[in-house]
Amino acid sequence: MHNVVVVALPGVYPYELGVPSRFFGAAERDGTMLYSVTTCTLDGLPVRTDADFSITPTADRTALETADTIIVPPWSGAQSSGDPIGLARFTDRRVVSYCTGAFTVAASGLLDGRAATTHWCATKEFMRRFPQVRMRPDELFVDNGDVVTAAGASAAVDATLHLIRSDHGAAVAAATSQRTLAAPHRGGGQRQFIARPVVPAATSGTASEIQAWLSERVDEPLSLTAVAERFGMSVRTLTRRFRAETGRTVGDWFADARVDRARELLETTDILIDTVAARSGFATAAALRKHFRDRIGLAPQQYRTRFAQAV
Repeated sequence: MHNVVVVALPGVYPYELGVPSRFFGAAERDGTMLYSVTTCTLDGLPVRTDADFSITPTADRTALETADTIIVPPWSGAQSSGDPIGLARFTDRRVVSYCTGAFTVAASGLLDGRAATTHWCATKEFMRRFPQVRMRPDELFVDNGDVVTAAGASAAVDATLHLIRSDHGAAVAAATSQRTLAAPHRGGGQRQFIARPVVPAATSGTASEIQAWLSERVDEPLSLTAVAERFGMSVRTLTRRFRAETGRTVGDWFADARVDRARELLETTDILIDTVAARSGFATAAALRKHFRDRIGLAPQQYRTRFAQAV
């Protein structure tokens, strides 16, 4: 029996708090349960959640001593606090974080020099606070073996099914997904769920002005030379200024803008993929598919199936 201990810290998010019990608790082989799940608080007393109720645990932090896997769900103080659990001393256990629980794990030092992910809304703050951790912002989860980090909310389910699959094989994981009506594997990364960016208000001579101008012309075959001439700059000056203000090249930003236009068309229309490609500035549907998969992790038709609105 593999012992899973979930730590509920003040302001814990109820959804992620319940994922381990629901999914590890559904994993079995030949009628034998494969995991035990215990929820604890640090002092064994009730703790408030970030919803309108509190939870009463069955254990205090001493439960961690018998844990094979320790799970840290997101909690309200995660992004501004350190590691109240003291995870650094549990180097012989598997430590898993859901969503912004990654901040607590990173504060312990267990992620130093390693890859991690968290909710896409929190990635910039995570990278600022923990530059020693290799952030992978597009991943739904990152498995380092003994330390696993998952992105926000439903990515906790993805990571948990992955752990069941790693521990007991694909058949057990598939049976667990059937019992819980959860997808056994979701294609693509977090970027498919990120809202399309809003171009900042244009200010004369700045990258925001260039972005606004380009956003109106995503379907045109513009070259760097043409863009530079439009703004009265050399290509070198344009490139240097744009990178200084955005941290990106003009070409990379423009390719993203074209993919974002394609996302909008896929969500809101039923036009052919070839037409989506043309209207979003790609020479061919094959070019759209390549850029779309590189950036979103899905084929355009997969994205449409998942996110299309009623036309």
